[in-house]
Amino acid sequence: MRVRPFFSIIIPVFNSSPTLPRLLESIVFQHYRNYELVFVDGASTDDTLTQLADFVRLNHELSVVIDSRPDKGIYDAMNRGVEKASGEWLYFIGGDDLFCDAGVLQSVKAAIETEKPDLIYGNVEGISSKTRYVYDSKAKVLAKGIHHQSVFYKRCIFDELGKYDLSYATAADYDFTLKVFFNEEYQIKYIDRDIACFGEDGFSASNFDYKFFSGHYRLLKRHKALDKLADPAKCLTDSIYCCYYLAGRKNDNAIAWRNLLFYVSRVKRASLAFRAATFLHMLKWTVKRPWMI
Repeated sequence: MRVRPFFSIIIPVFNSSPTLPRLLESIVFQHYRNYELVFVDGASTDDTLTQLADFVRLNHELSVVIDSRPDKGIYDAMNRGVEKASGEWLYFIGGDDLFCDAGVLQSVKAAIETEKPDLIYGNVEGISSKTRYVYDSKAKVLAKGIHHQSVFYKRCIFDELGKYDLSYATAADYDFTLKVFFNEEYQIKYIDRDIACFGEDGFSASNFDYKFFSGHYRLLKRHKALDKLADPAKCLTDSIYCCYYLAGRKNDNAIAWRNLLFYVSRVKRASLAFRAATFLHMLKWTVKRPWMI
């Protein structure tokens, strides 16, 4: 009888052959071995599938699932991975990422057994920049986001909350994680441990999700989380700027205006001058031609 894997490591890949070997090496060197690998390939045209086939042949003792077909982007691939996964805990890592060291899964498993959380997360580091992201407070996660490579989710969370929202280009993982943070029924645990090093040359690194962040302040306000931020005013300013950007680019105008009108009508203590100036600035960017921006 096959033992249920404790971890399902879900790996979206697309033409990942240049970086895939280092990820695979970081996985097979893990001290903790009760995991399955779920590769979700977006119909790669390079040597990705050949590399995966060779990996399976050389590591036949591992539980490996490979699902290769066209997708609608990384979050569609991650959702497919959730459907294919059978582990108790789900973790997502990209084809250009890698685990920080061989003890990551062992450390996380030990912390799960001790703390009994529903979501557990640690730190990550950029491969090229060497920038280290330490999420040692809830305020940091709420204000700035969190890299999905730092987070392990109990499977039941996806069963209860659904999957990633495909309408967001690069922040659907943050959107989903915030749903967990907002829900007091879930136990969340931070561990001061480096989890992964992430690639900085992919789509997410060069494409900011203005649509999501145009509603960031509004989302935090709805869930009464603004008081947990160190600087709520900055969050508001950033969200308003994202509304301007969307209006100027003629992208998601309805969403941009819906959020902007909330900010000029529902934010307490905002002066009349601020409301008027914000509204007029939004009008200016709305009527400008896209190529004038």
